[in-house]
Amino acid sequence: MQLKMYLMLIVFMVLPFITTAQETRFFMPNEIKKAYEEGTRSYDGKPGTKYWQNTADYKINVAIDATEKMIEGKESITYFNNSPDVISTLVIRLYYDVYKKGNSRASALKAEDITNGVELSNVQINGEPYDLKNKRLVGRYGTNISFRLKEPLEAGKSLKVDLNWKQNIPHTNRRTGIYDSTTFFIGQWYPQIAVYDDIFGWDMLNFTINTEFYNNLANFDVKITIPEDFALWATGTFQNPQEVLPENIYAKYEKALKSEKVIHVIDNTDLKTGFKTKNNTWHFTAKEVSDFAFGLSSHFQWDAAIVKINNRNIVAHSAFPSAKADKYTEHTAMLQKVITHFSNDFPGIPYPYEAFTVFIGLYGGGMEYPMMANNDGPGTGLAIHEMFHTYFPMYVRINEKRWAWMDEGWAEYGTTVVNNRYFKDKNDFESIFAGEKLSSEGAMGSVADLPLIISSQFMDDYNYGYASYRLPANVYGTIHQYLGEEVFMKCYREYIRRWAKKSPSPYDFFYTFENVSGQDLSWIWKPWFFEFGYPDVSVVELKKSKLTLKNNGNKPIPVFVDIIYNDSTTKQITKNAKVWTENKKPVVVTIPDYKKIKRISVNRTISDMNGLDNFYPPISEWYKSTNVSENIYGAYELPLYLANAEVTKKDGIVYFIIRKWNVNMALLPENNTVLKTLDGEITLNFQFNESKNCTGIKIDWFGYKVDAKKL
Repeated sequence: MQLKMYLMLIVFMVLPFITTAQETRFFMPNEIKKAYEEGTRSYDGKPGTKYWQNTADYKINVAIDATEKMIEGKESITYFNNSPDVISTLVIRLYYDVYKKGNSRASALKAEDITNGVELSNVQINGEPYDLKNKRLVGRYGTNISFRLKEPLEAGKSLKVDLNWKQNIPHTNRRTGIYDSTTFFIGQWYPQIAVYDDIFGWDMLNFTINTEFYNNLANFDVKITIPEDFALWATGTFQNPQEVLPENIYAKYEKALKSEKVIHVIDNTDLKTGFKTKNNTWHFTAKEVSDFAFGLSSHFQWDAAIVKINNRNIVAHSAFPSAKADKYTEHTAMLQKVITHFSNDFPGIPYPYEAFTVFIGLYGGGMEYPMMANNDGPGTGLAIHEMFHTYFPMYVRINEKRWAWMDEGWAEYGTTVVNNRYFKDKNDFESIFAGEKLSSEGAMGSVADLPLIISSQFMDDYNYGYASYRLPANVYGTIHQYLGEEVFMKCYREYIRRWAKKSPSPYDFFYTFENVSGQDLSWIWKPWFFEFGYPDVSVVELKKSKLTLKNNGNKPIPVFVDIIYNDSTTKQITKNAKVWTENKKPVVVTIPDYKKIKRISVNRTISDMNGLDNFYPPISEWYKSTNVSENIYGAYELPLYLANAEVTKKDGIVYFIIRKWNVNMALLPENNTVLKTLDGEITLNFQFNESKNCTGIKIDWFGYKVDAKKL
């Protein structure tokens, strides 16, 4: 015990030296190094003593023309220069310029969306008008417009921008736009001052539709005029409900603000009898948020209820098509449950805002905004994921343009943990890793498998999802399993608290976890974030009770050894990822009752470059106990997904291939007609007719039922 205490004392004496000196353990880009040298960030993971961030106040009056599909508004912005710099140029984002004829974009658009972009007028800065044609003072490129200030903005001072604008609502469904003739979700919609920060200065990266966002901390005062037969949901707090809502609707709204039981604020009867507002200008305010969005429709129902968190009432709203109301009967109650578990369990930080609204409009997936999400359906996983973004990048204002893994990775990981623990009653690390295995291995070790520290702006459709969602989720799981629940959660919560309403870099994340845990974690950071490579655990041999394992790759991962005995009993032995760094030799695992074993599998649920060598006896031996029919080989149609699949055999192993999705899965036989993926998560039940010819496959794909027809 005394030796252990002595070693811990050495760690805590040495670690502060590591985290106050210049970083030598792994690469640090010059822009970030400069921020640490200047004291805006510190090597203990805390915001530096000289940390600053610029902020803005927005006052907006906007009108939606539902017939012409137009947005037209007037905006007044007060911008605060909290930096030590004198600012001589002001950069404003015009997101809808991505639809402007001639501009570059990373996604195809419908022809009717190629427009003039944002039509600006009456632009004034501190009361001085700007001629947008004056190229000496105004530069417009991509989705940014820059103004050379006639009077530089001194440190500690503010300026005011006034402008008018109008733009078309897009038909192309990319987070925002037209969903039907009387349903719209409006995001990225107002001229917005770009971020000027301590690392990069002005953020000049263009919006390309595929990229996400990095915004200032701001206050919003927004008035939105819409048709009188529409309802509206938005970021923030509804300021004039009594002026807008009919008496019967207002009464239900007020009831919902105090009720833990779901209240149908607007139901099907209200819509059928002709919903109309008393005043069609809706007023919302939001304080200290990074963005503002809203959705509106003439045929959406509205459910709402509160969640009590630390003596605060958080309002959960669901807005959904009346025609599909039967799918949303439990949706708001589910949101209440998610908010509760976010606040109390994972991440265990009280939900930081006054409301959360799910608006059902998006075709495919979801998109997050402060206090809102634009989702495509009632799915629990989707709702958890989009709401988790409340913490990253909303509360902790991640620069998603540069490091998408700092928000999407946490949302991916948090979704799996919360869904497994509190909706599926699974609290094991194997199931956490299992959800990422299949989608991770396709890109692993390929030319597109870039180190995570590389800016997300250089990713494309092939590797953006892998690098932003699945790969970092695997790494976070590795850290979690290594540190253990108590230490990991202590680190994670402190990271959120330190950087709430601020913008951490990857290094602030690294250093916070090291500072709080008291450990040098560079053995994780360096291979996973800075180096090319992959994990590749393999079984070397089983000699009596000694199972020898080797990592043929360079990235440390946990070890899960699953043993099946002859009597069908099972046992699991686990080791954390540090086992690969403690020595450079193979890892030896002692197998109890080794004479009685039937099979051993290693890391069935963990992403691995080559999963075929993770079994004892080898997979080829597993096939000898079954008689898989030759009739299963050939092509199959997946009509629901407009894709084809192949079942083929190579080197004695059966593979299921979907080339359209870059899926190539080796299969293990359960019996003569049922085969599973190596991780056991996907089951293929082959169907045969009376002539013993294979006619198709019934597939259980992570719980989703999929039918494939033999061609």
